[in-house]
Amino acid sequence: MNKDNKTVVFGGTGMLGSSIIRQLRKKGYDNILFPSRKEGFDLLERESVEDFFKKEKPDNVFMVAGLVGGILANNSRQADFLYQNALMILNVIEGLKNYSPKAKLLYTGSTCIYPKENPQPINENRFMTGPLEETNKGYAVAKGMGIIACQLYRQQYGINAVAAMPTNLYGPNDNYDLNNSHFIAAMIQKFVNAQRDGTELVFWGSGKPRREALYVDDCADACIYLMENYDKPEIVNIGTGFDYSIREYIEIAEKVFEFDGEIKWDKSKPDGMYEKRTDIAYLKSIMPEYNPRPFEDGLREVLKIDFGVEV
Repeated sequence: MNKDNKTVVFGGTGMLGSSIIRQLRKKGYDNILFPSRKEGFDLLERESVEDFFKKEKPDNVFMVAGLVGGILANNSRQADFLYQNALMILNVIEGLKNYSPKAKLLYTGSTCIYPKENPQPINENRFMTGPLEETNKGYAVAKGMGIIACQLYRQQYGINAVAAMPTNLYGPNDNYDLNNSHFIAAMIQKFVNAQRDGTELVFWGSGKPRREALYVDDCADACIYLMENYDKPEIVNIGTGFDYSIREYIEIAEKVFEFDGEIKWDKSKPDGMYEKRTDIAYLKSIMPEYNPRPFEDGLREVLKIDFGVEV
């Protein structure tokens, strides 16, 4: 991956995509494209994707686009999450194979590809070894299919496709819509609302499930490093290697926000998977300097950048 290579970031307006673009520019990469629907580009339309590859013939492709959401969105739109996420990666890898076969592809899946029941932490060998969590099965199956696509296109056509599995991400340019955001973004928005207008703070479930939370720039750095240095079919976890319970995240947020009001729990709502901590030993064997920041530090960065709040 040379600095003057043409690099494409599909999903460049999203949280991870925009972070990859920021981090690439910091490293001196200037020839970056990030087509969007505003420009008439649509990953769901095969012709649109093929026309792009015919015209641009990129050297490097980050495929980080997708339909994403939290428990509510995933559980209520399972078919949409399956169809759209599967179609996007198939259109991209087929278009790349036909019109830019020498390009390198980095595809991001998700740690939700792993079975519902796992030894902790979860290593990459757990993929396809058991039943999935029901609340996000559509998304997980689509992402798992993307991994298999990368491996099979590598095997049959020689496509240099690598697949990374990020854990739960948060950071600048996140989705803070309370109806379809992930837990960390929803938690941040709820605390901001409570501080600004006294909105009641209510969180789903028991607060006992444990989650990782990775600052998006740390994930972007790992993705770029893998694009620059990794060329194998085996998937690679990108996580923190440590986790907190939902209640512990909220306690950290209480400290950062200096919040002393009441917090309620709606136990009629689902908890989701109880624990999902990734084993990052393989990533650290590839990238020894990988050292993701603590959640409290990342949270303060998000509040400063996205909300203009210095805490």
